[in-house]
Amino acid sequence: MTEIRELIKIFSSIALSCVFLLYAGSVSVRAGESKPAWETEWNETVEAAKKEGQIAVYHTRGPFDKLFADFSKRYPGIKFISATGRGGELISRVMSERRAGKYLVDIYLGATGTPLDVLYPGKLLEPIQPILVLPEVKDQSNWFGKRHHYGDPEGKYIFVFEGVVRSDMAYNTTLVETKEFTSYWDLLKSKWKGKIAAIDPKLAGFPEGFLQFAYYHADLGAKFLRQLFGEMDITISRDGRQIVDWLAVGKFAIAIGTSASDIQAGMKSNLPLSRFEPRAFKEGIYMRATQGSLSILNRLPHLNATKVFVNWLLSREGQTKFQNHFMRIDPVFSLRDDVVVDPSVEPYRPKPGDKFMPVYRPEYRDLQGAYKVIDEAATR
Repeated sequence: MTEIRELIKIFSSIALSCVFLLYAGSVSVRAGESKPAWETEWNETVEAAKKEGQIAVYHTRGPFDKLFADFSKRYPGIKFISATGRGGELISRVMSERRAGKYLVDIYLGATGTPLDVLYPGKLLEPIQPILVLPEVKDQSNWFGKRHHYGDPEGKYIFVFEGVVRSDMAYNTTLVETKEFTSYWDLLKSKWKGKIAAIDPKLAGFPEGFLQFAYYHADLGAKFLRQLFGEMDITISRDGRQIVDWLAVGKFAIAIGTSASDIQAGMKSNLPLSRFEPRAFKEGIYMRATQGSLSILNRLPHLNATKVFVNWLLSREGQTKFQNHFMRIDPVFSLRDDVVVDPSVEPYRPKPGDKFMPVYRPEYRDLQGAYKVIDEAATR
């Protein structure tokens, strides 16, 4: 009997030990699982970025310095080296540096056209997806249309995070009743013949979005451009301010391609000027990215700092900062659905079911056909 009780004590002790080991093991597993893999990767990336200490960004003109200051407050160990200029100037600088064997820049920020025309075909870009770490950035359900947006044919290299919707046409408020315009074809009514002025479409700075939308739209196309520039006696000028002056004094009723800031300045001076609302036309709206795309150069010198900045910029926090700083005359909004926009901008955001054309897409980039149509129409 004594031997049986001893055996029971031994088995009980073994059982308790097993229970303890199982419990300890489960606690250890739970402890290991308490920090997700992405968080470990992110923390390691931030520490490595601090050791790099800086990031090099080439960007077009705009309040990027304010955006960089916000990032530096969040990650004070990472400083910015930046260069500002027109897209063509910056890309020329990149190419010159690379011919000299210098790989100095990490990121290009600006419109999609320049990287699509030069950096992408030159195979100078890194894919964006491997750079993304934060779940809120990677989760495509947080973005407009439940997907990430790209400006390159492969959908990998030129990330688009900004939307701008506007009309590129202005009018004299004493000569035009906007209720007369429900379609772009209304521009071709006989009463407007000789009453339209336009910036030279080939002039740098002409809003390409208007031409892209017109030329590639199934209900407009070459026929619309041919009649507009060939039959309406449009006055073409290379002086945008001159056109605004003509519009203000009533020499012309409608202007195409004039600077939004020039029109806005005239409106503030109580001149009889205004801009057409983009949703006034039944053909729909077009959306561009004027400064809100990013491209990562290959052979970049600061990989970890680039990862930290890109993930911050595309986070809700970063996109909110971008949107606040870049709010200007045109309605600007982040393509993240969870970033709250100004109420004055909300009507311009594309909604499900809207007719809209994302003109930053590469399939709308080539305008040689449109220029040919306009040239032929104007010389008849």
